[in-house]
Amino acid sequence: MLQYMNRSAAVVSLLVGGFAATIALASTMSGSFAVVTDSGRADVLIYSAAAGATLGAITAVVAVVLVRSRPALAWTATLGLVLLAVMSSLPGSGRWELYPHAIGAGLILGALAGLCDTQARPVLQTALATGALAGVLLAVPLERYRSPSPRRYADYLPASAVPADVFMLGLLAMTAVALFIALRRGAFGVSEPALTDGRVRVLAVGVAVPVVGLLLHWSFVRVVGSMSSTWLFGLAVVPVFVVGSLLLPRRNGMVLLAALAVIATSYRSLEWSTDSLASLLIAAVLVVLGAVCGRRWPHPLAGVATLAVVAATAVFEEQPWDTLHTGATVLVLPLAAAFTVVACLPSSAAATAISLAAPAAVSVPLMARFGWTLYAPLRTSHNGLSSDSWLWVSTGVAVATVVVSGITIAWLQRRPMEQSSAEAPG
Repeated sequence: MLQYMNRSAAVVSLLVGGFAATIALASTMSGSFAVVTDSGRADVLIYSAAAGATLGAITAVVAVVLVRSRPALAWTATLGLVLLAVMSSLPGSGRWELYPHAIGAGLILGALAGLCDTQARPVLQTALATGALAGVLLAVPLERYRSPSPRRYADYLPASAVPADVFMLGLLAMTAVALFIALRRGAFGVSEPALTDGRVRVLAVGVAVPVVGLLLHWSFVRVVGSMSSTWLFGLAVVPVFVVGSLLLPRRNGMVLLAALAVIATSYRSLEWSTDSLASLLIAAVLVVLGAVCGRRWPHPLAGVATLAVVAATAVFEEQPWDTLHTGATVLVLPLAAAFTVVACLPSSAAATAISLAAPAAVSVPLMARFGWTLYAPLRTSHNGLSSDSWLWVSTGVAVATVVVSGITIAWLQRRPMEQSSAEAPG
């Protein structure tokens, strides 16, 4: 019984800490949606939500690769918690808040991923992935529910009008207490020797993935600024993820491909809003349920197939079948995303950190909104299928990306399993 309670403290710290870290990475920041006046827009490489997510993701992978001992990981997590708490308690701190905010989130995510590297890795990584995915999927809906005035308008408000983030402070306090109890009682279990093979490749992949996300954001802003109607550079993310997954040792790249499938499915689906707390709780419960099923029945390809179906429903954007896509986005996506990612675990600590940060780092630019691109011509349809040919093309590309992820996962399953006492997915 005591061992169960101790393990529960570790699980809670990973759930809540992963949730807080990815919410911090995925939430929109002040300065992310400035009016486009210069088609170059080099400032988005420095002051934007994508820049923050990139910095946080790189911080996470560097922390998990370079910090090895449990005491050092504990101090790294503490530093991240303190840094993010300070930034969350400062009202209206301006553009400079982007950097310590992102670094704090990255330190938390990287340190927690490193602490999972024990004999209980399957359970611990499942808890971390559950919290992190819930943070990514619920960051924007939760922000809209909590505040009628999104943080992107903070530049236009006086400092006193932007209050401290009490919700984030509560999450950080819960994480700190649970983490302290877990570390004090040895709840994470016996540490396993960290495998050092391919550290350079791991760092290269961990840096390349978020940097590609940042460059995609910059490219997208330039296209919107020039009023161009097509933007195809987003396709570059597919070979980057596929090659990155192949470069990671053994089967570790499977979880990165699962993240790619989630990104391809959700990049147009993360901005739903609700005025009901019950809707947010249902989505969170679905993430937990998907994670439990993925741990119990680790069949990644089943999750990938479900994500492909969810992606395909994007063509139903008009009445009377528009609710089909909405239902798939709100109800099926959280379940399938968590199932797919968890079914690809356990993995190495570094691969886990890279993959859990990837949806925040790469989906942020795809969520960018600009005033005069929000409105499309009114159309009518008798069967609910979109009459927009571009939507059909983009939906087809999303489905194809998910399929490519599944094919590559199937190929990686032929590699030898992780050489540890933990059970690897079959």
